[in-house]
Amino acid sequence: MSAHTGRFLLRTQDPFLLPDRALLTAVLSEAGLLGGPLEGGNDAFAVGERFLQLVTFAGCSVRIELLPRGDAPFCHIRFTGPFPRPVFLSGRNTRPPRCRHCRSPLRNWKETVPGREHPGPAQIACPACGEASPPWDYDWKGQAGFGRLFIQVEEVFPGEATPTPTLMALLEGATGCEWRHFYLQDD
Repeated sequence: MSAHTGRFLLRTQDPFLLPDRALLTAVLSEAGLLGGPLEGGNDAFAVGERFLQLVTFAGCSVRIELLPRGDAPFCHIRFTGPFPRPVFLSGRNTRPPRCRHCRSPLRNWKETVPGREHPGPAQIACPACGEASPPWDYDWKGQAGFGRLFIQVEEVFPGEATPTPTLMALLEGATGCEWRHFYLQDD
């Protein structure tokens, strides 16, 4: 089996907000981001007919498989969550975040930042300036994220895909809150 290419994820800016997944599914289906549900469930959908108008791709040789072909990886969309509290998602591409106050890296982030099973500290003190901030206020450079519900676009190399302003406005209009995106590759 080939290595996981990566994923592009969307989340609410405020990690405590929990948008209605059924509403998002309906809105994103109507807008053409989501196609039909994939066999096997798992809250996975084929990409819709307007996927390439709502997500832009940039790179020197972007290759995205939009249709399933046997067991080969292909681009599809999946919902992860809802979770009862914000969870932290990271991957092998995640690097130390920077303090928003002094820009120093939080080198021990793997020991300090909470995972899915462990709530961790509400505030993390920057080792350089001492300023305490919640972990989601650190600058993760789009390589990790916190939330209670995630929209994952699978089999997209980190940095190759970007949500269009139209997609972000659609999400914000449907949920009444701002959204952000980030990229992960599995460990």
